[in-house]
Amino acid sequence: MGLEQYSPRGRLVPCLVTTCAVFVLIYFALGIMPREDAELTLSLPSSNYHNIPKDAAKLFAELWRPYTHPIQEPVFITDSGELYEVPPASQRWSKPLGKRVVIIDTDTRLSEDKKNTLLFASSPMEYRQLEGGAAGHLNHYLYALIHGYDYRIVRAPNYKDRYGTWVKPAVLKEALKTHEFVVILDSDAVFTHLQLPIEWLMNLWDITPETLISMAEDVDNKDDYDPQGNLILNTGFVIARASQRSQDMLKAWKDCPNTIEVCGTWKTKWAHEQSAFSYYIRYLFNEPNDVKNIPCDHANGNIYYSDGKGECRGVFVSHNWHSKAKTIEILSQSVMKTVVQRLYHQFQADKHTLFVDGSNHTFPIDDLII
Repeated sequence: MGLEQYSPRGRLVPCLVTTCAVFVLIYFALGIMPREDAELTLSLPSSNYHNIPKDAAKLFAELWRPYTHPIQEPVFITDSGELYEVPPASQRWSKPLGKRVVIIDTDTRLSEDKKNTLLFASSPMEYRQLEGGAAGHLNHYLYALIHGYDYRIVRAPNYKDRYGTWVKPAVLKEALKTHEFVVILDSDAVFTHLQLPIEWLMNLWDITPETLISMAEDVDNKDDYDPQGNLILNTGFVIARASQRSQDMLKAWKDCPNTIEVCGTWKTKWAHEQSAFSYYIRYLFNEPNDVKNIPCDHANGNIYYSDGKGECRGVFVSHNWHSKAKTIEILSQSVMKTVVQRLYHQFQADKHTLFVDGSNHTFPIDDLII
Protein backbone atom coordinates (compact mmCIF):
# COMPACT_ATOMS: atom_id res chain seq x y z
CA MET A 1 0.00 0.00 0.00
CA GLY A 2 2.94 2.30 0.36
CA LEU A 3 1.78 3.28 3.87
CA GLU A 4 3.11 0.38 5.83
CA GLN A 5 6.15 2.10 7.25
CA TYR A 6 6.06 5.52 8.83
CA SER A 7 8.70 7.53 10.62
CA PRO A 8 7.89 8.69 14.14
CA ARG A 9 5.86 11.84 14.20
CA GLY A 10 8.90 13.82 15.24
CA ARG A 11 10.40 13.23 11.81
CA LEU A 12 7.50 14.94 10.08
CA VAL A 13 8.95 18.41 10.63
CA PRO A 14 11.96 18.08 8.32
CA CYS A 15 9.79 16.26 5.77
CA LEU A 16 7.23 19.02 5.70
CA VAL A 17 9.86 21.75 5.69
CA THR A 18 11.35 20.09 2.62
CA THR A 19 7.90 19.81 1.06
CA CYS A 20 7.21 23.51 1.45
CA ALA A 21 10.58 24.46 0.02
CA VAL A 22 10.19 22.12 -2.93
CA PHE A 23 6.72 23.44 -3.76
CA VAL A 24 8.15 26.95 -3.98
CA LEU A 25 10.96 25.78 -6.27
CA ILE A 26 8.62 23.79 -8.50
CA TYR A 27 6.20 26.70 -8.64
CA PHE A 28 8.77 28.99 -10.18
CA ALA A 29 10.31 26.21 -12.28
CA LEU A 30 6.98 25.49 -13.91
CA GLY A 31 6.48 29.16 -14.63
CA ILE A 32 2.99 29.17 -13.20
CA MET A 33 3.01 32.79 -12.12
CA PRO A 34 -0.12 34.58 -10.94
CA ARG A 35 -1.47 37.27 -13.25
CA GLU A 36 -1.01 40.83 -12.10
CA ASP A 37 -4.74 41.26 -11.79
CA ALA A 38 -5.02 38.06 -9.79
CA GLU A 39 -2.38 38.73 -7.17
CA LEU A 40 -3.49 38.63 -3.57
CA THR A 41 -1.31 40.28 -0.95
CA LEU A 42 -2.16 39.43 2.63
CA SER A 43 -1.15 41.72 5.45
CA LEU A 44 0.51 39.28 7.82
CA PRO A 45 3.01 41.15 9.98
CA SER A 46 3.83 38.03 11.97
CA SER A 47 4.80 35.97 8.92
CA ASN A 48 7.02 36.01 5.86
CA TYR A 49 4.27 35.21 3.36
CA HIS A 50 4.03 37.78 0.57
CA ASN A 51 2.06 37.96 -2.68
CA ILE A 52 0.49 34.56 -2.11
CA PRO A 53 -0.86 33.25 -5.46
CA LYS A 54 -4.57 32.64 -5.64
CA ASP A 55 -4.42 30.00 -8.35
CA ALA A 56 -2.37 27.16 -6.91
CA ALA A 57 -4.69 24.59 -8.51
CA LYS A 58 -2.52 24.52 -11.65
CA LEU A 59 0.55 23.90 -9.53
CA PHE A 60 -0.83 20.83 -7.78
CA ALA A 61 -2.45 19.42 -10.91
CA GLU A 62 0.83 19.80 -12.81
CA LEU A 63 2.89 18.35 -9.98
CA TRP A 64 0.84 15.12 -9.93
CA ARG A 65 0.12 14.95 -13.66
CA PRO A 66 2.91 12.49 -14.61
CA TYR A 67 1.79 10.06 -11.91
CA THR A 68 -2.00 10.32 -12.22
CA HIS A 69 -3.31 6.85 -13.02
CA PRO A 70 -5.18 6.74 -16.37
CA ILE A 71 -8.88 6.08 -15.89
CA GLN A 72 -8.93 3.49 -18.67
CA GLU A 73 -5.88 1.59 -17.42
CA PRO A 74 -7.46 -1.36 -15.57
CA VAL A 75 -4.44 -2.45 -13.52
CA PHE A 76 -3.06 -0.61 -10.52
CA ILE A 77 -0.18 -1.85 -8.37
CA THR A 78 0.31 -0.39 -4.91
CA ASP A 79 3.71 0.49 -3.49
CA SER A 80 3.65 -2.77 -1.54
CA GLY A 81 3.19 -4.76 -4.76
CA GLU A 82 -0.53 -5.59 -4.49
CA LEU A 83 -2.28 -5.71 -7.83
CA TYR A 84 -5.84 -4.49 -8.33
CA GLU A 85 -7.63 -4.86 -11.65
CA VAL A 86 -10.91 -3.49 -12.92
CA PRO A 87 -12.90 -6.26 -14.65
CA PRO A 88 -13.75 -5.49 -18.30
CA ALA A 89 -17.48 -5.40 -17.55
CA SER A 90 -16.94 -2.67 -14.94
CA GLN A 91 -14.90 -0.31 -17.12
CA ARG A 92 -17.78 2.11 -17.72
CA TRP A 93 -16.43 5.46 -16.44
CA SER A 94 -13.86 6.30 -19.11
CA LYS A 95 -13.59 10.11 -19.11
CA PRO A 96 -12.75 12.63 -16.37
CA LEU A 97 -15.86 13.88 -14.61
CA GLY A 98 -14.21 17.14 -13.55
CA LYS A 99 -16.49 19.63 -11.82
CA ARG A 100 -19.40 17.23 -12.01
CA VAL A 101 -17.80 15.76 -8.88
CA VAL A 102 -17.62 17.58 -5.56
CA ILE A 103 -15.58 16.40 -2.58
CA ILE A 104 -17.23 17.50 0.67
CA ASP A 105 -16.18 17.90 4.28
CA THR A 106 -19.04 18.74 6.62
CA ASP A 107 -19.27 19.25 10.36
CA THR A 108 -21.31 21.31 12.78
CA ARG A 109 -18.18 22.16 14.80
CA LEU A 110 -16.27 23.99 12.06
CA SER A 111 -15.09 27.43 13.12
CA GLU A 112 -13.46 30.32 11.30
CA ASP A 113 -11.91 31.33 14.63
CA LYS A 114 -9.97 28.12 15.23
CA LYS A 115 -6.32 28.56 14.37
CA ASN A 116 -4.44 26.20 12.09
CA THR A 117 -7.43 25.18 10.02
CA LEU A 118 -8.41 25.86 6.41
CA LEU A 119 -11.07 28.32 7.60
CA PHE A 120 -8.82 30.52 9.76
CA ALA A 121 -7.86 33.54 7.65
CA SER A 122 -5.75 35.66 10.01
CA SER A 123 -2.56 33.62 9.66
CA PRO A 124 -1.33 30.69 7.51
CA MET A 125 -1.56 27.11 8.71
CA GLU A 126 1.40 25.97 10.80
CA TYR A 127 2.43 22.41 9.94
CA ARG A 128 4.10 21.89 13.32
CA GLN A 129 0.73 22.25 15.06
CA LEU A 130 -1.30 20.41 12.43
CA GLU A 131 -4.11 18.29 13.89
CA GLY A 132 -5.65 15.17 12.42
CA GLY A 133 -8.90 16.79 11.28
CA ALA A 134 -7.13 19.63 9.48
CA ALA A 135 -4.79 17.13 7.79
CA GLY A 136 -7.85 15.22 6.59
CA HIS A 137 -9.34 18.37 5.07
CA LEU A 138 -6.03 19.15 3.36
CA ASN A 139 -5.94 15.61 1.93
CA HIS A 140 -9.45 15.96 0.50
CA TYR A 141 -8.81 19.44 -0.90
CA LEU A 142 -5.53 18.34 -2.49
CA TYR A 143 -7.22 15.30 -4.05
CA ALA A 144 -9.85 17.59 -5.60
CA LEU A 145 -7.20 19.97 -6.96
CA ILE A 146 -5.17 17.14 -8.49
CA HIS A 147 -8.11 15.73 -10.43
CA GLY A 148 -10.05 18.91 -11.18
CA TYR A 149 -13.02 18.20 -8.91
CA ASP A 150 -14.95 20.77 -6.93
CA TYR A 151 -14.38 20.97 -3.19
CA ARG A 152 -16.61 22.31 -0.42
CA ILE A 153 -16.18 22.47 3.32
CA VAL A 154 -19.64 22.88 4.84
CA ARG A 155 -20.45 24.07 8.34
CA ALA A 156 -23.85 22.54 8.86
CA PRO A 157 -26.45 23.73 11.37
CA ASN A 158 -27.01 21.67 14.50
CA TYR A 159 -29.97 19.38 14.92
CA LYS A 160 -31.61 20.16 18.26
CA ASP A 161 -32.47 16.55 18.98
CA ARG A 162 -29.84 14.50 17.11
CA TYR A 163 -26.18 13.66 17.13
CA GLY A 164 -24.02 15.87 14.90
CA THR A 165 -23.29 13.30 12.18
CA TRP A 166 -26.97 13.27 11.22
CA VAL A 167 -26.21 16.28 8.99
CA LYS A 168 -24.70 13.98 6.34
CA PRO A 169 -27.89 12.90 4.53
CA ALA A 170 -29.18 16.49 4.53
CA VAL A 171 -25.91 17.90 3.14
CA LEU A 172 -25.73 15.09 0.57
CA LYS A 173 -29.28 15.85 -0.56
CA GLU A 174 -28.49 19.53 -1.09
CA ALA A 175 -25.15 18.88 -2.80
CA LEU A 176 -26.80 16.59 -5.34
CA LYS A 177 -28.87 19.54 -6.52
CA THR A 178 -25.74 21.24 -7.89
CA HIS A 179 -23.39 18.33 -8.65
CA GLU A 180 -23.89 14.98 -10.35
CA PHE A 181 -21.55 13.12 -8.01
CA VAL A 182 -20.91 13.85 -4.35
CA VAL A 183 -18.09 12.28 -2.35
CA ILE A 184 -18.36 12.98 1.37
CA LEU A 185 -15.73 11.90 3.89
CA ASP A 186 -15.11 12.09 7.61
CA SER A 187 -12.08 14.18 8.45
CA ASP A 188 -10.24 11.05 9.64
CA ALA A 189 -10.89 9.23 6.33
CA VAL A 190 -8.21 10.06 3.75
CA PHE A 191 -7.22 9.08 0.22
CA THR A 192 -4.08 6.95 0.39
CA HIS A 193 -3.26 7.02 -3.33
CA LEU A 194 -3.76 10.59 -4.47
CA GLN A 195 -2.90 9.62 -8.04
CA LEU A 196 -6.01 7.41 -8.38
CA PRO A 197 -9.02 9.33 -9.77
CA ILE A 198 -12.45 8.66 -8.32
CA GLU A 199 -13.59 7.47 -11.77
CA TRP A 200 -11.10 4.58 -11.60
CA LEU A 201 -12.25 3.67 -8.10
CA MET A 202 -15.87 3.76 -9.23
CA ASN A 203 -14.97 1.27 -11.95
CA LEU A 204 -13.14 -0.94 -9.46
CA TRP A 205 -16.19 -0.97 -7.19
CA ASP A 206 -18.60 -1.58 -10.10
CA ILE A 207 -20.58 1.59 -9.44
CA THR A 208 -23.12 1.91 -12.24
CA PRO A 209 -25.10 4.89 -13.58
CA GLU A 210 -28.07 3.44 -11.68
CA THR A 211 -26.24 3.33 -8.34
CA LEU A 212 -27.75 5.81 -5.89
CA ILE A 213 -25.18 5.56 -3.14
CA SER A 214 -22.03 3.62 -2.27
CA MET A 215 -20.45 3.02 1.13
CA ALA A 216 -17.81 0.76 2.60
CA GLU A 217 -18.80 -2.22 4.69
CA ASP A 218 -17.98 -1.95 8.37
CA VAL A 219 -15.41 -4.03 10.23
CA ASP A 220 -16.48 -7.65 10.67
CA ASN A 221 -17.30 -7.53 14.39
CA LYS A 222 -20.38 -9.03 16.01
CA ASP A 223 -21.84 -5.62 16.87
CA ASP A 224 -21.60 -4.43 13.27
CA TYR A 225 -24.43 -6.52 11.83
CA ASP A 226 -28.04 -5.45 11.37
CA PRO A 227 -31.00 -7.64 12.43
CA GLN A 228 -31.07 -9.21 8.94
CA GLY A 229 -27.51 -10.44 9.42
CA ASN A 230 -25.90 -8.01 6.99
CA LEU A 231 -22.85 -5.91 7.78
CA ILE A 232 -23.60 -2.28 8.54
CA LEU A 233 -22.34 0.21 5.95
CA ASN A 234 -19.98 2.92 7.20
CA THR A 235 -20.84 6.54 6.40
CA GLY A 236 -17.24 7.76 6.81
CA PHE A 237 -16.85 7.56 3.02
CA VAL A 238 -19.85 7.96 0.74
CA ILE A 239 -20.30 8.35 -3.03
CA ALA A 240 -23.74 9.45 -4.24
CA ARG A 241 -25.11 10.26 -7.70
CA ALA A 242 -27.86 12.73 -8.54
CA SER A 243 -31.29 11.47 -9.58
CA GLN A 244 -34.85 11.85 -8.38
CA ARG A 245 -34.60 8.45 -6.75
CA SER A 246 -31.45 9.61 -4.91
CA GLN A 247 -33.38 12.64 -3.63
CA ASP A 248 -36.17 10.35 -2.45
CA MET A 249 -33.71 8.06 -0.68
CA LEU A 250 -31.87 10.89 1.06
CA LYS A 251 -35.15 12.46 2.17
CA ALA A 252 -36.25 9.14 3.61
CA TRP A 253 -32.89 8.84 5.38
CA LYS A 254 -32.84 12.32 6.93
CA ASP A 255 -36.51 12.05 7.94
CA CYS A 256 -36.17 8.50 9.20
CA PRO A 257 -36.30 9.32 12.95
CA ASN A 258 -39.63 11.11 12.45
CA THR A 259 -41.27 8.80 9.92
CA ILE A 260 -40.19 5.35 11.09
CA GLU A 261 -40.94 4.88 14.78
CA VAL A 262 -38.07 2.55 15.64
CA CYS A 263 -35.62 4.72 13.69
CA GLY A 264 -35.90 7.40 16.37
CA THR A 265 -33.69 5.19 18.53
CA TRP A 266 -30.72 6.27 16.45
CA LYS A 267 -31.12 10.02 17.01
CA THR A 268 -28.54 9.90 19.78
CA LYS A 269 -27.60 6.23 20.04
CA TRP A 270 -24.45 5.07 18.25
CA ALA A 271 -24.06 4.57 15.30
CA HIS A 272 -26.67 7.27 14.61
CA GLU A 273 -27.37 7.97 10.90
CA GLN A 274 -25.13 5.05 9.95
CA SER A 275 -27.33 2.54 11.76
CA ALA A 276 -30.49 4.22 10.49
CA PHE A 277 -29.37 3.77 6.89
CA SER A 278 -28.28 0.17 7.31
CA TYR A 279 -31.23 -0.92 9.44
CA TYR A 280 -34.01 0.68 7.39
CA ILE A 281 -33.20 2.84 4.36
CA ARG A 282 -31.23 0.32 2.30
CA TYR A 283 -34.15 -2.09 2.55
CA LEU A 284 -36.57 0.55 1.27
CA PHE A 285 -34.34 1.26 -1.74
CA ASN A 286 -33.38 -2.24 -2.76
CA GLU A 287 -33.31 -2.32 -6.54
CA PRO A 288 -30.26 -4.32 -7.74
CA ASN A 289 -27.97 -1.29 -8.21
CA ASP A 290 -29.44 1.16 -5.70
CA VAL A 291 -26.86 0.63 -2.96
CA LYS A 292 -23.32 -0.51 -3.66
CA ASN A 293 -21.26 -2.10 -0.91
CA ILE A 294 -17.57 -1.19 -1.14
CA PRO A 295 -15.22 -3.81 0.35
CA CYS A 296 -14.16 -2.86 3.86
CA ASP A 297 -10.52 -3.53 2.97
CA HIS A 298 -10.71 -0.91 0.22
CA ALA A 299 -12.38 2.04 1.96
CA ASN A 300 -12.63 1.44 5.70
CA GLY A 301 -10.28 0.58 8.51
CA ASN A 302 -6.58 1.27 8.40
CA ILE A 303 -3.25 -0.47 8.69
CA TYR A 304 -2.89 0.56 12.34
CA TYR A 305 -5.95 -1.22 13.72
CA SER A 306 -5.57 -4.85 14.77
CA ASP A 307 -9.23 -5.85 15.09
CA GLY A 308 -11.22 -7.34 12.24
CA LYS A 309 -8.42 -9.87 11.65
CA GLY A 310 -6.61 -7.34 9.53
CA GLU A 311 -9.26 -7.57 6.83
CA CYS A 312 -9.97 -3.83 6.73
CA ARG A 313 -6.78 -1.95 5.90
CA GLY A 314 -8.17 1.06 4.07
CA VAL A 315 -6.14 0.35 0.94
CA PHE A 316 -7.64 3.27 -1.01
CA VAL A 317 -9.41 5.24 1.73
CA SER A 318 -7.86 4.91 5.16
CA HIS A 319 -10.46 5.52 7.88
CA ASN A 320 -8.47 6.21 11.01
CA TRP A 321 -11.18 6.13 13.66
CA HIS A 322 -8.83 5.00 16.47
CA SER A 323 -5.69 6.70 15.15
CA LYS A 324 -6.81 10.13 13.92
CA ALA A 325 -3.32 11.65 14.14
CA LYS A 326 -2.20 9.19 11.44
CA THR A 327 -3.89 11.39 8.85
CA ILE A 328 -0.96 13.79 9.32
CA GLU A 329 1.56 11.07 8.48
CA ILE A 330 -0.46 9.88 5.49
CA LEU A 331 -0.65 13.44 4.14
CA SER A 332 3.07 13.97 4.65
CA GLN A 333 4.09 10.69 3.06
CA SER A 334 1.84 11.03 0.01
CA VAL A 335 3.06 14.57 -0.68
CA MET A 336 6.73 13.76 -0.10
CA LYS A 337 6.56 10.70 -2.33
CA THR A 338 5.40 12.76 -5.31
CA VAL A 339 7.77 15.65 -4.64
CA VAL A 340 10.76 13.30 -4.43
CA GLN A 341 9.71 11.57 -7.66
CA ARG A 342 9.29 14.88 -9.49
CA LEU A 343 12.67 16.13 -8.27
CA TYR A 344 14.36 12.88 -9.24
CA HIS A 345 12.91 12.80 -12.75
CA GLN A 346 13.62 16.50 -13.25
CA PHE A 347 17.23 15.93 -12.25
CA GLN A 348 17.53 12.91 -14.54
CA ALA A 349 16.20 14.98 -17.45
CA ASP A 350 18.91 17.59 -16.84
CA LYS A 351 21.62 15.25 -15.59
CA HIS A 352 23.89 15.96 -18.56
CA THR A 353 24.11 19.55 -17.35
CA LEU A 354 23.76 19.17 -13.59
CA PHE A 355 26.21 16.31 -13.03
CA VAL A 356 29.88 17.11 -13.42
CA ASP A 357 32.16 14.07 -13.26
CA GLY A 358 35.61 15.27 -12.39
CA SER A 359 36.90 11.93 -11.17
CA ASN A 360 39.24 11.53 -14.18
CA HIS A 361 41.10 14.73 -13.30
CA THR A 362 44.07 14.97 -10.97
CA PHE A 363 45.01 17.69 -8.53
CA PRO A 364 45.88 20.39 -8.93
CA ILE A 365 42.97 20.88 -11.34
CA ASP A 366 42.69 23.91 -13.60
CA ASP A 367 40.55 22.71 -16.50
CA LEU A 368 37.41 21.28 -14.83
CA ILE A 369 34.35 22.89 -16.42
CA ILE A 370 31.58 23.31 -13.86
